[in-house]
Amino acid sequence: MRDADESFGVSYLQARISAEFPLAVHIGISVERADDGGLELIAPFAPNANFKGTAFGGSLFSIAVLAGWAWVTRYLATKRIAADAVIQESTIHYLAPVHGVLKATLLSPSAGNIEKFQKMMQRAGRGRLWLGVEIRQGAVLATRFEGIFAATRR
Repeated sequence: MRDADESFGVSYLQARISAEFPLAVHIGISVERADDGGLELIAPFAPNANFKGTAFGGSLFSIAVLAGWAWVTRYLATKRIAADAVIQESTIHYLAPVHGVLKATLLSPSAGNIEKFQKMMQRAGRGRLWLGVEIRQGAVLATRFEGIFAATRR
């Protein structure tokens, strides 16, 4: 049996994103990292640039929300929980312009938040989890996304 990292890593999430989110394909979002240590999505600058020569805010939001969705989806898959995840609410802060590749890095949720989410899924068949995502331009924090993702058993 393959370990969770291999079975539900980059290839698994890339296939899911490509099949379920046509916009992600159009703007070139790809999974760079997906393992127990973290999750990162990237997208090329050109199809995501606006008329000012910076990344379009909608593209920054899209890659950030997909990073959260991908983390929850991978977590559910590794736990063999047949459930679907959606974004329930979110906040995004555009702090500095992005002039190059868009790279969204998911901030690992605390063990306590994961445990609470897992217990909710076991007990009620649905759960909510707060996740944060950062997009940096070099060392500068350019975008900070916070979202609550909801999951419901199928």
